[in-house]
Order: sequence, then structure tokens, then C-alpha cells
Amino acid sequence: MKQPPPRRYIQSFQAERFYKGRRHYWTVCREDKPDELVSWGYALTLELAETAAQNEVDALSSGQTKGGRVIDTSKPAINRRCWHC
Repeated sequence: MKQPPPRRYIQSFQAERFYKGRRHYWTVCREDKPDELVSWGYALTLELAETAAQNEVDALSSGQTKGGRVIDTSKPAINRRCWHC
């Protein structure tokens, strides 16, 4: 039985001001349906956004995910102090 051709995806990027810095948003759409958003997210730098978008395309292509918002996992850990302890 012949397998269908693999799906191809379009990645796009846009930077927007956010407080004192910038957020780099990325989106992934299917090539055959460019108006339908498959997945999106944001990162602190364009390089991180490009990496996250490519990782999402790889996951979509392998069937590991079906899309949606991808939570940024590249944020540094915040040192929180308990004031009432």
C-alpha cells in the first residue's frame, strides 16, 4: 500500500515589543492550508523561536503532537523567596 506524501509546513516569525524587551512569536501552518494555524508559541530571541518552531515541525511530522500552543521552556528559573516562612 502506498503511503501518502509527508505533510509540509510553513514557519513564520514576528517580533513585538513586550515590556522593556521583545517577544519573538512563531507560527506553523500546513503548506496545503496556509490559513489554518497548526501551532504557535514565542521565545525571547529569534534564534530560540526558530529552534522551537523547527522542533514543533519535527514533532508534527513524526506524529508526536497534533499542534496547539507550545509553552516556552527556555525561560530561566526564577528564584522565589517565601516572605512568610
